[in-house]
Amino acid sequence: KSPTGPRTQFFEDTEPVVVHDMSYPIESGKWYRIIPENFDYARVGASHVSRVPTLAHGLERVLFNPGVHYLQDPNSGVYNFNPYIRNITQPEEFDYDKLTPYITSSKDKRLLGYARGREKKFVGSTSSMTHVLSHLYFLISANKQPNLSSMSASYEMMPDNFTRGMRYPASIELRYHDGVYGIDADKSFDVKDSILSILGKSLEMLLTSEPKEFDKYKKENSWKIKDIGEENYHYVEFDEFVLRSQLDCRDDRLPRKTFDLKTRGALAVRMDLQNPEENKGYPVIYSKGQLQSFEREYYDMVRSAFLKYNFQVRIGNMDGIFVAYHNTARMFGFQYISRTEMDQVLYGNSPTGSKAFRSILVLLGKILRTATKKHPKKDLRITFDSRQPNKLRIWAEVIDDKGEEEFLK
Repeated sequence: KSPTGPRTQFFEDTEPVVVHDMSYPIESGKWYRIIPENFDYARVGASHVSRVPTLAHGLERVLFNPGVHYLQDPNSGVYNFNPYIRNITQPEEFDYDKLTPYITSSKDKRLLGYARGREKKFVGSTSSMTHVLSHLYFLISANKQPNLSSMSASYEMMPDNFTRGMRYPASIELRYHDGVYGIDADKSFDVKDSILSILGKSLEMLLTSEPKEFDKYKKENSWKIKDIGEENYHYVEFDEFVLRSQLDCRDDRLPRKTFDLKTRGALAVRMDLQNPEENKGYPVIYSKGQLQSFEREYYDMVRSAFLKYNFQVRIGNMDGIFVAYHNTARMFGFQYISRTEMDQVLYGNSPTGSKAFRSILVLLGKILRTATKKHPKKDLRITFDSRQPNKLRIWAEVIDDKGEEEFLK
């Protein structure tokens, strides 16, 4: 039993309602057939691309030159980019209150308004949905593994599947508001933010601001900031959803103009998030190898984050991701990874990726519709677990906020 009562496995007393188009037999009257080509994305509202920031410090060169780019050349010591970004401003030195606050999907009035105006049932954001979408992808792809054939010989005996963390059960909350359900990430058992999630906010500002502008956000200067800017979002409608994606950065020369910023903590930091001070000395200095290398960071990113990054890029119609590699104290290098490259690693090609993504969104819509039909106009928590091969287990429970507050006291 959970703090709010027994969980309900809501498929027990109903017929199966969904099936992937290519993987399972379809019997009339028993299965719902998903035809991804019948569903299209459509942008909602005005485009805010023109006010999205651009890269600073000469980093835009990375976008058009494949591979990793060292901040400082290991042979000569010459800096390839502005040395200002080498040493990372620590959280206690940065005024995070001056950044635009994050608004969850269920509290985004514009997002909810778009859904009501288009008679859509659900709204969500990239941060709240991607882990759940990963579980649906594992199901319809029969646990397809990423393609790591480009790695060096050092990785021949290393695992080539997705990490255990990617397979852990994922929960979302559906918050009901006047006919629309807002999809929020389930934070009921989360601990405090890690050093990587905190630093990610300030490092994004660092990568898109000139030194003089960034210095204003340090605590000794933050009194100079009078106005907090508005966040830039991209809104799309698809099937049952209106979805929101934050736009981090842009370059008008890219095919899709915008891209996501990802600040990637080094191996030692990620493996011991409770003790960041002890791991600030771990460097990323080699191109290849299992330790202290950019190759290891890429390898781990493919197994633990590529799928979520790809979904985020697709929701926002972005061109790719710009990755900054660091150890919380020092920046080491940068890499631009296009959506096409991610598609090849994950799906084999972009058309397959597009079909898979559309399929799991339709599938998610049918699942959420089934849950909300069983518990109409209620706030729900829905948990997805795909750890058993070729099986997806789903639980739905009505959220009792007061009961949970008492339980967690």
